[in-house]
Amino acid sequence: MLKEDKHILEESLYAINHIFEYTQGIDSLEDLISDSKTYDAVLMNFIILGEASMKLSDELKRKLVDTDWRAIKGFRNFVAHDYFGIDTTIVWSAIKFYLPQLKTDFEKLLKE
Repeated sequence: MLKEDKHILEESLYAINHIFEYTQGIDSLEDLISDSKTYDAVLMNFIILGEASMKLSDELKRKLVDTDWRAIKGFRNFVAHDYFGIDTTIVWSAIKFYLPQLKTDFEKLLKE
């Protein structure tokens, strides 16, 4: 693995872990939205994750063929540029259903 890819994966995991840390104990989308500081922090970490994903090498991205890299970048752009138009259900779904697998995949890559 390229040294730069390793660093970017670590940054990505940093963002993912912060999202999980910030949302620990939050059991619903409504609870997340009602806590504006946490919601803002979560969205900022999605931006960090999206930024990092754009810097990964194509070689590394090919190792995770099931990862929708375009969606990660697109979600980052949407959060950064259309903050007030964000579909909060997508944020919640990403936290609950998408990020756990992405975290697992990134951790496996770092162990290679």
